[in-house]
Amino acid sequence: MNSPADFDRDETGRLRAEWLQYRSRLNDPETGLPTLAGIVDELRRQLESGLPLGVFTLSLYAERRLEESWGWQAYDRLVVEFIRALKGDRGNGVVPEGLLCLPGVRADEVFLFLPLDAERIETGSPTEWLSERAERLDHYVKKFFSQRLPSADRFRNYVGASVIFADPKVRVERLIYRGVREARGEVYDRTARAELRGTDVLRKIIADSRITPVFQPIFELATNRVCAFEALSWGPPGSGFESGETLFAFAERADLLLPLERVCRRRILEEAGGITPGQLLFVNLSPAAASDDEFLEGIFERQVRQKGFEPSGIVVEITERTYALHQALFTKVLQELRREGFLIAVDDMGTGYASFSSLAEIQPDYLKFDSVFVHEIQNHRIKRDLLDAMLSFATKTHTHVIAEGIETEEELETLIELGVPYGQGFFLARPTPLAEALKHVKTA
Repeated sequence: MNSPADFDRDETGRLRAEWLQYRSRLNDPETGLPTLAGIVDELRRQLESGLPLGVFTLSLYAERRLEESWGWQAYDRLVVEFIRALKGDRGNGVVPEGLLCLPGVRADEVFLFLPLDAERIETGSPTEWLSERAERLDHYVKKFFSQRLPSADRFRNYVGASVIFADPKVRVERLIYRGVREARGEVYDRTARAELRGTDVLRKIIADSRITPVFQPIFELATNRVCAFEALSWGPPGSGFESGETLFAFAERADLLLPLERVCRRRILEEAGGITPGQLLFVNLSPAAASDDEFLEGIFERQVRQKGFEPSGIVVEITERTYALHQALFTKVLQELRREGFLIAVDDMGTGYASFSSLAEIQPDYLKFDSVFVHEIQNHRIKRDLLDAMLSFATKTHTHVIAEGIETEEELETLIELGVPYGQGFFLARPTPLAEALKHVKTA
């Protein structure tokens, strides 16, 4: 039977554990910012003083594709870097001086609260003043992301604002939470208006076929010989769609993916004439394209032959994620493409969506080892083991492995040591118009 002293120690330990758990919810350890729950009392005191509060919400989730592509660690680093920049720039004329906090620990949204006194608002109403500052802040956030992510989406808005007025009939905490909801709603509304403008821009690009095909060489790593080119598509300069990732992500949201991909395929075949018969051309196939009659009724095959290519020189590339999500659709179109003589590649291998049984069903000619796992592979035993397993699978199934995203000499050397036959990445060659890409082809 426990003594009173034992009981006291147990109770003290329990209370301490509860307090530590509670405290961990009030402060974010990565950014050093408090959560909203941690500053709500201070905000209440400011409102009770009679001054209205302004709140900005800075929503970073528009760039969550980084997390989907590179993992949560990379996305966390970007969020932390942004918050540090925001903290350092308070009071610089763009980022107002005020209280910064997060809605919760490790969130990708930041709140900025500030009292709206007469000294701060020289002219106009508090709402007008906040709206003008929200525009400045939005440009600030867009500049931050565009400098770090070439695919940053210009047709997304990051910042919304709201004024919180004291009301003696309403609990102060609810006023604060309602103000936050209104600021969030403004982010959605402004983004919707921006996307309408972006949809008009994209429709015009599609109608005028203003797509620039670019080609990234794929090398035989042991000999440094170019054996293939992956075709990518960029939008026109100044359109907001210069990045292919932004172009296709926006087209999917705007329900314009199918007409966009038709234009991209046509433009790729028009520009790919300098590729010799001994070099393969990789083209991407999305779920929208997989349901396109151009594939299911042989139109793409005829287009390929009309441009002087043979289907055996074209590798149609799908991602393991899209196959897993749209298996019935892809099974049908892949059967048709194989019948016509096209080769098949599976992209983004290793990201965890498809199983080896799915690969057995696809029977690809090429497997692309995802850049997430190529990154610093020389320093990660698990990545090397995963690649070794893929190479073993490829040998048994007569499939060729291509490593994507090679960015350093150390990565390249490790891949060669592991026996990877093919690779591509910025260290070897960047995507460029074909005339520039062909300079990597050895003439000897």
